Amino acid sequence: MVTESAKAVGYIQQLDEARCAGRWKDVPELCRKVEKHAPHRRCLTLTGRAEAQIATYINQRPSTAASTASSGFSQTAPTLLSAIEGEDDLSQEAFQASVCLGWLHYVLDEHELAVSRLPDSLDKIAARISGQAASLTGWSKVCVVKGTFLKGSAQERIGATADAVKAYTSILPWLSSQTGESAQFRMWTESLLGRLCQLSDQSEGSSGIIGPVDALQTFRALARFSEGGRSAGFDSAGHAQSHRLAWKSYYNTLSTIIRHELPYEAGTIQAPTEKPAVHDRTPLRLQQRAELKRVETFYENLLIKETHFPKASESNREIEVWVESVISNWRILCGASWTDSDLGEGGKEGIGRSVIDILYRAATKTYHSTQILRYLFIVHASLAEFELAFKAYDSYIEIVTRGKDRAEQEGETDEGVDDDSTFLRTSAEAIRLLCRFGCRKEAEKAIEIGRNLETWLNHYEDNKPATGASEVPAKRALVEPTALAIAYCAIGVAQAHWAQFTYDADARAGIQAKAIHFLRKSLSPTFEDPSNVDALYALAAVLAETRDIAGAIKVAKRALSSATKTQAAYSTDGVLSSGSATEFGRERKLIPLWHLLALLLTSRSEYTAAEKACEAAFAQFGDPTILFGTDAGTSRSEHLQDANGHNVSTPGVVDRMGNFEKSGILQIKMTQLALIEVTDGTVAAVDGCDELLALYGRLFGSPATEKVNLEVPATLTPPKSSAGTTKGSIFRGRGSIRTQKDTSARSSAAGLPAPAIQVTDERSVPQANGHHHHHFPHLIHHHKHEDGQSNVARSSSKLRKRSTSLGRRSVAGSSQSVEVPPLPESASNGTLTRSNAPRPLSSASSPRKSIESSETPLRPVAHNLPHASPPQGHVHQPPRQDTRLPTPLPDANYIPPDPRFSKLQDRRQKVSLLVDIWIFTAGLYARAQVFEDAREAVTEALKLVETFENELSLEFSTAKALADRGWGGGKSVEGLWADAYNARGELLVAQSLKHEARADFERALLHFPDHPQAIVGLSNVLLDIYSQDIPMEPTKATEITPLLPAQAPPSSGIATEAEPKKHHLTSHIPSAENQLSPPELSRLAARDRAFSLLSTLTKLGAGWDYSEAWYALARAYEEGGQMEKAKEVLWWCVELEDTHPVRNWRSVALGGLVL
Repeated sequence: MVTESAKAVGYIQQLDEARCAGRWKDVPELCRKVEKHAPHRRCLTLTGRAEAQIATYINQRPSTAASTASSGFSQTAPTLLSAIEGEDDLSQEAFQASVCLGWLHYVLDEHELAVSRLPDSLDKIAARISGQAASLTGWSKVCVVKGTFLKGSAQERIGATADAVKAYTSILPWLSSQTGESAQFRMWTESLLGRLCQLSDQSEGSSGIIGPVDALQTFRALARFSEGGRSAGFDSAGHAQSHRLAWKSYYNTLSTIIRHELPYEAGTIQAPTEKPAVHDRTPLRLQQRAELKRVETFYENLLIKETHFPKASESNREIEVWVESVISNWRILCGASWTDSDLGEGGKEGIGRSVIDILYRAATKTYHSTQILRYLFIVHASLAEFELAFKAYDSYIEIVTRGKDRAEQEGETDEGVDDDSTFLRTSAEAIRLLCRFGCRKEAEKAIEIGRNLETWLNHYEDNKPATGASEVPAKRALVEPTALAIAYCAIGVAQAHWAQFTYDADARAGIQAKAIHFLRKSLSPTFEDPSNVDALYALAAVLAETRDIAGAIKVAKRALSSATKTQAAYSTDGVLSSGSATEFGRERKLIPLWHLLALLLTSRSEYTAAEKACEAAFAQFGDPTILFGTDAGTSRSEHLQDANGHNVSTPGVVDRMGNFEKSGILQIKMTQLALIEVTDGTVAAVDGCDELLALYGRLFGSPATEKVNLEVPATLTPPKSSAGTTKGSIFRGRGSIRTQKDTSARSSAAGLPAPAIQVTDERSVPQANGHHHHHFPHLIHHHKHEDGQSNVARSSSKLRKRSTSLGRRSVAGSSQSVEVPPLPESASNGTLTRSNAPRPLSSASSPRKSIESSETPLRPVAHNLPHASPPQGHVHQPPRQDTRLPTPLPDANYIPPDPRFSKLQDRRQKVSLLVDIWIFTAGLYARAQVFEDAREAVTEALKLVETFENELSLEFSTAKALADRGWGGGKSVEGLWADAYNARGELLVAQSLKHEARADFERALLHFPDHPQAIVGLSNVLLDIYSQDIPMEPTKATEITPLLPAQAPPSSGIATEAEPKKHHLTSHIPSAENQLSPPELSRLAARDRAFSLLSTLTKLGAGWDYSEAWYALARAYEEGGQMEKAKEVLWWCVELEDTHPVRNWRSVALGGLVL
């Protein structure tokens, strides 16, 4: 062995370092010096010069060169071969020369020769060489990786992909033991791992040669190598792109595993801040999400850093594909199959906010991307950031419209703009959100979007090619039939929703007819979606509101039939893309339909069938434990008791429901109690109140556990008087009805903080729609009179007869009545039962009261709440109804999750619902004449409102915050106060304490000027004052009058009422002929005020079909001597009562017309 001089050793070391660093310009000179001081190292110097020559050639060769010019390399291969032959088989220099020779053939596109020249299993050869030479030089290590990559890549190019994968993977164990930090080692290692990662991609269209488990091991090897900044700084765009694509493959693979639930094995890669001990205990899904997040962040950083902003005429395809992948993952992770606990800190809301950030960063690398704007709209909406969502939507529409106009002028399709089908679906989703979660202002925007869609569809229909066989298919390919169905459904929903808000009473019938037209059109077989559950539900609801009961029942039964079963499903945004089906999704969607069918049946007095429909809503899930799970708790409702019996608590379907769906279940329970009251009497219904509260506790938890900086008492727990509850009373066991004289008990708001809960405002039209009445046994269905006697039908046989002989009136209500179908003979049962329920409020005052019974069946429900009654000038008017129209989504198996509302808004929903429940309970007790329990129920409602107001005040200090209900259901604080005071006023009327009741009605209207029930209650008291049924001011005698059943006062009043009114006070203008005394003027003012309030109310969406309001208006007309108008209004009352359900239509679903 030749001994080398110190200089030779130094130059050899420098040559090795230069090669490892890729300093090819220095290599020839270093080779010359090595030859001078160590001439026997000929193989080393020849290989070094050849490598420098190849590297120079690669750098100079144009990237677009179609062929390789071999001039200059003609003697390189033979020289290297001779040098290799002169070396020992285990010589590192011979090994380096072999790799260089393979590199030469590879560069010259001689891939077969490259494969033959490069040895197999270079890692094993390296191990043998290392064993002989003690250690490998830095460049020898590089050659191991380099040779493996070149061999595998050459095999790929000749079609031997499986062999290439085998070659690539053979080096992985060896790589895991290396710590090489040279630039060339990192570059070739990342090239090898990058290519193997691309081959390991498990996404659609991949080769499938490598399984998901092995693929993850490869990707994690890349992650380990890249960790801590060891990634090479690539000297060419090609290498950088290859590295980026490797990370993209990693992300795609993790995404595919999540989407298709492929096998996943947790790795050992941890974020720098994670502690191994903790990580090891992390559930598998948490590790899966953490790994996805790390890869997502790494790849996004590479993508944003290495891509450039496109020209206006171009699009950034890689960014768009990335965004699509991120959104697809968001839909899965925020869907039903993953829970917050599976996702770690932040849960689904954290993921949504992360996606928002990604979208905004992606927007910096795109030019007017409609895709990104569309997803910003969807994700912002999912986080309940509706203002931002609709800013994105407005920008989206502007850009799409301009793009379509430009394309139409130029005759070329702009690929960067969403197609027509996506445009229609996005606009339909906008309408769905506005109608489901918004108020009047949002209803106006929905109708505006609907008009734009209508214009677009008319243009499409006008320009649709003739039915020529050759043209139609091409045209249909441009706009999907289902997208057209969704668009027509959205327009119908927007119209129906607006009908509940419009102040133009004359136009309302036309708007509703237009809504029905578009909803029916969306169900046309032409659009391939004739069994869309959402459209059928919306159509049935609108038909019910227009009193086409037979048609509504037919549509509801069609929706409940097996024909609506479908395998398709929609993801988080509902309409815009497919996603995994929700477990029991169809059954969950059908709950409101069963409820609607039950109410429709009650409007025909088919109470037994209605009860069966309510039970069917729960029975479709099979075993009660499926819906409610099992719980070791003690207080349970009837349904919960059926599901009980296990010691271990297990979750049920209700635990995966949002507030809107849960409130729908409670509404069905309330309807069941209303039906019990109709069929078995009020006392029997009262016995079910504890079940209703227990069910609330199961669905939403105890109010005591939800506090916002305040100590809140648990309202679910019966009030202090509840101990010893017996039959029917959740407060105390009082079997007998007691009279009450203590009006002071209705103190404004109990000092105790109310449970912090919010109820979804499903009927949420605040007071405006008589929503509250829904709480009461709606058998009577008078909104405000729920506690009052039944409506006309219940108490007046005369009206019943009239309705039988009457022809039904047109939907508009203003037209002459035309055929009103006679009440079924079986109706007498329901009617009589209803009349048993005392309706103290309205019936106590005068003879008209008997007529008043024309229940207010249809009263505009919570959706119409817009009542910002013009006369009141009530600007903020928190139309708190539940205005949400039927969504255009056509799937029965997917339930889009509710937006992630803030904690305060979530509490608003729960508190609103719980207040409704207490008011409903108070109505039952009042009709059962258990007034003390009724008073305590109202007190609980007042406590809740006071507590919530205090909590809201901690965050907001303006009056506007109290009057605004915000997005997403629930009622404003002012609306809740109005509901509670109105309920207390109705209770006082039931006790014949009308002066005290007047004060509460006035107070309710101070909080919410358009509250329908409070207006009717106050108007009845004012008309009683005018007719002298009660004195102008309370007297001592009236204050000490014992509390009697509500029916008693009317009987006496009715006998004498007609006589005092022989003449009508028609004017209070002072004149020589009209000298009225102050008491007469006060009475006249009372009548005129009642008339003004009622006249305005009946024009609003909250009162156009509110029979109690119309009946009171008829009385006002009669008191004023306008008998013809009074008769006309009374016939309208008869028509309304003839089709009224046991509870308000709006009580079916918090989302209004949207499932």
